[in-house]
Amino acid sequence: MIESRCGILCSRCKYKDEVGCAGCINIDKPFWGDSCPVKNCCERQGTLHCGLCSDFPCTLLNEFAYDKEQGDDGLRIEQCRLWYAKQFMTDVAGQNAEALPSYFTPDAVICWHDSNEKFTVSEYVRANCEYPGEWKGEVQRADKIDGGMVIVTKIRSDDRAHFVTAFVKMAQGKICRLDECYSDCGEAPDWRKAMKIGKAINIDGGQGNE
Repeated sequence: MIESRCGILCSRCKYKDEVGCAGCINIDKPFWGDSCPVKNCCERQGTLHCGLCSDFPCTLLNEFAYDKEQGDDGLRIEQCRLWYAKQFMTDVAGQNAEALPSYFTPDAVICWHDSNEKFTVSEYVRANCEYPGEWKGEVQRADKIDGGMVIVTKIRSDDRAHFVTAFVKMAQGKICRLDECYSDCGEAPDWRKAMKIGKAINIDGGQGNE
């Protein structure tokens, strides 16, 4: 759920209850002044949050995120990146053919390494949205890497479950290259169980985000 324009988690903000702030997406102006330039910029451009902007992360957002007194050392930027990843995977899983092209540069390259396939954006949209069946995806984590991010998603269809690790390279706020690798969701093989080492990541059989 999006809580703010700039990536601040309002549910964790100490001022929320102190001043009765409902969050910038629900108010006309912030409690601390006449206006917020980040909020105004997002709403002027029609973007839900900064992570969806083609200039993300811009100078203005960086100034707020790394302000010596009120900044959070870039945590809000990372939160916007996570919101972006979740929205992207929601549209992928929802086979949203109308929305998906907006995430990519026109000349973006998409590679599925497990099947040795390389797609243009339009081919990727067809391959994803004309998939014969329905599936659901849940982002486990999204971490920043040089020039982009890594997104780990757990996907489920009627007859199988996979983890998808996506290496995303960004340019001007859009995906210019997407490399995806699939792996089956399962459990340790018998030979390793016999070694009695390790433990499940979580109780559903070893899939999670810890």
